[in-house]
Amino acid sequence: MKAAHFFTDAAHEMTPHAVFDSLAMPAASTLTVGSPIADKTFDGFGVALTGASCYNLAQMPEKERREFLESVYGKDGLGLRVARLCIGSSDYAAELYSYDDVPGDITLSHFSIERDKAYILPMLREVLSVCPDLKLFASPWSPPGWMKTGGLMCGGYMRREFIDVYADYIVKFIEAYEKEGVRISALTAQNEPETQQSGRMPACIWHPDIEAEFIVRLRQKLDAAGYKDIRVWMHDHNFDGWRRVKGSLDDHPELRKACGDVAFHYYTGAVEDILPLQKAYPDMNFHMTEGGPFLGGTFASDFCKWGVLAARCVGQGFLSFTGWNLLLDETGGPNVGPFDCGGLVQRHAVTGELSYSGQYKAFRHITPFLKDGARALSTSFCSQRKPRLVPTDDHQPIDACAFENPDGSVVALVTNPSLKKRQMTVDIKDERFYVELLPGSVNTLLFK
Repeated sequence: MKAAHFFTDAAHEMTPHAVFDSLAMPAASTLTVGSPIADKTFDGFGVALTGASCYNLAQMPEKERREFLESVYGKDGLGLRVARLCIGSSDYAAELYSYDDVPGDITLSHFSIERDKAYILPMLREVLSVCPDLKLFASPWSPPGWMKTGGLMCGGYMRREFIDVYADYIVKFIEAYEKEGVRISALTAQNEPETQQSGRMPACIWHPDIEAEFIVRLRQKLDAAGYKDIRVWMHDHNFDGWRRVKGSLDDHPELRKACGDVAFHYYTGAVEDILPLQKAYPDMNFHMTEGGPFLGGTFASDFCKWGVLAARCVGQGFLSFTGWNLLLDETGGPNVGPFDCGGLVQRHAVTGELSYSGQYKAFRHITPFLKDGARALSTSFCSQRKPRLVPTDDHQPIDACAFENPDGSVVALVTNPSLKKRQMTVDIKDERFYVELLPGSVNTLLFK
């Protein structure tokens, strides 16, 4: 095995460097790339195709839009392979609605996805024409308001009496989207089931017992409708909510049979928080389903943040990593919060100029090199230097993740958030290589 390429991004450019065989270097950190973490393939990296993202896509001239989608989803582009969809309105939408806003319509006779046909479904079909194998999972931000306390989309608590009809509502969404050529492979039961955001966005709080009952009922309804292959993921909220997940799984044996996946967001807590949950339920699958750049001075330069987070999620055995909005305008819009998230890419509403986030730049260092069927490999660091009790800004730890493609090639994403250049040797399959990591850099190592 020889290292074929080394790319670094410390100045927003993919710069190639030579990599050489190396002897042991006592002063350098050593990255050891080991065997597969689990006998499961990695689904891929992606972002959310929110209503706001689809709205901004629809504003592009057709040729410009096709070029953009090829650059993100094409085999010669970024190569994203996962996408999150919204079931009705999310906080990043141009409109506020559910698919049945008629109070008390328990037969769902007024259910309709007609509003999605204006620009959401046409944009989704264009994306799928570029990447037909894109894995789509969908999340609801709120049931129709009449199913909740308060009667509104923005806030309130789910009422137990409506979980059966709400399961029918979700199945109707799956069926309606399939008729439009958009096939869903997984669902989360609720986006952020413990937030109301002060009524600023579509949201719904779920008691853990009601959430568990709903997931079990939804699983039954999906199976009866012929969708046994659609997986249901629970939680879809922050890392520090792992106790809620464990408590639900402990208390509801039927939930463990209906749900084999847990989804997380990055806003509070850390990836490592979920270790007790993984230890208790080692057969569960884990997914990172939301986290994106913010508007402001770090929008284009926080690539180290995303390199570190991706590495830690992959190293923890997550099977997918999905950011937030694909495309927003220069104000982060449209959104109903308003909130201050930026898109993976930003498009100026007047000039049409595209600006690329730090998250995009971090993804660029790993996603184009992953093949279908890639598996995450274990990685570990060892340094002969005496470790600092408290890492300083100029000596932060290196983070890395690695994958093996079906053809045997290996790609590693290595992030040096430190303000200093770092020496590193890489031990992989009985060979050792030497690299130098520039300050504040995201780096790619390719081995063939």
